[in-house]
Amino acid sequence: MKKVIDILYKRQNYLLGIAVFLSLSAVSITVNNGHTKLNLSNYPILMIGLVLISILLVFTYIKIDQSRIRTLSKEIKESKTNVQNEGEQIAFILTSRQYEVYQLIAEGKSNKEIMSDLYIEQSTLKTHINQIYKKLNIKSRKELRSNINS
Repeated sequence: MKKVIDILYKRQNYLLGIAVFLSLSAVSITVNNGHTKLNLSNYPILMIGLVLISILLVFTYIKIDQSRIRTLSKEIKESKTNVQNEGEQIAFILTSRQYEVYQLIAEGKSNKEIMSDLYIEQSTLKTHINQIYKKLNIKSRKELRSNINS
């Protein structure tokens, strides 16, 4: 189930594109010698079906967005609770995104894994890592992990 949700998150914008395409296909017209004709006028069931599928795709898009917002909200609440319980002040020094990167580095993830998990480019990740190093006054990933373990 988690993989399906991840795939839907990544492909969410395609749902809107497909919905628009289907809607436009349902109401497409042809103009010939000044006469306008609805292309699928002989197939009203097909037209209605295309529109209903489009509506279903839009509702799916909305549900995915709602799920994403709930998940992020829950993660934010949990991370704030964990930070306060553990007495870590790092979360207050770093931005939320930098803190996410910090946690993934602490877990031992590679740059490729972090980029995949956070859906960011390599240049963005390197910027976050450099800012973390600067704010925490460290010089390497090894030093970052050793600070966590001590």
